[in-house]
Amino acid sequence: MHKRLLLCSALALAGCNSSPSNGDLENFLEPKFAACQNIKVIDIAKTNGYEEDGYYRVDFTYGIALKDAGQLQEIKTLWQQEQERSAQAKTAYAEREQRVALLRQEIETLEQASAPRFEQFDDGQMHHSQGISATRVLTPREQYLAALDAWRNHPPEALRLKQEELKAYEQAFKDQWGNYSYQFLGQVGPAVSRFYRQGCPSTTYKFTQGMLEGHAQAAEQSNDPSHWFEARELHMKGSVTMRKTENGWRALSDG
Repeated sequence: MHKRLLLCSALALAGCNSSPSNGDLENFLEPKFAACQNIKVIDIAKTNGYEEDGYYRVDFTYGIALKDAGQLQEIKTLWQQEQERSAQAKTAYAEREQRVALLRQEIETLEQASAPRFEQFDDGQMHHSQGISATRVLTPREQYLAALDAWRNHPPEALRLKQEELKAYEQAFKDQWGNYSYQFLGQVGPAVSRFYRQGCPSTTYKFTQGMLEGHAQAAEQSNDPSHWFEARELHMKGSVTMRKTENGWRALSDG
């Protein structure tokens, strides 16, 4: 009996009864996330194992976490800056409406005071018609239209300056507020989801989806998108069938 125990101990030391280790599980799991730029596998731990049909079935736990939670906070900072700019733009657009309305009213007043009126012209006035060698009497309508064209092409100084003021104001406003696009405002969820999944193969989406469900639920329940920027870890259980090879334990399937 004593010799039998010694033999079993020797076989165990020789590795005859060896089983997959945490290192073997790391070799199985980590390549699945190797292409992911922002998430990684953590805390891989074997919890149970048993032989099954000539192979070895391993139960284990593991986690998925961000490589650098600070990057998520950088996105949050950009989102907050966009929020501030959006609020400023809302105020600026309200002020613009008032300013433009006032300038247009002033322009309209100057136009009414300076524009030629049809009743100013009559049949008795003689005018030279360009392109015609003889001088003839222009009709009141022709006189009015000619004067109107001249007024439009060369408005009074006060009117011209006010028109230029409106044009310059509109251009300055467009330069400051009109050509800005938001990356995150109104689309925080999709933006954070893309961050988690950046570089990852589609086979890992089920893991990132599990991580993001908590963000989505918290943001929806509180109506506060900032919950999307909370760094979270996903803790999972897994099981894999492995076989012993010359190069160590290799997975057959995972479930």
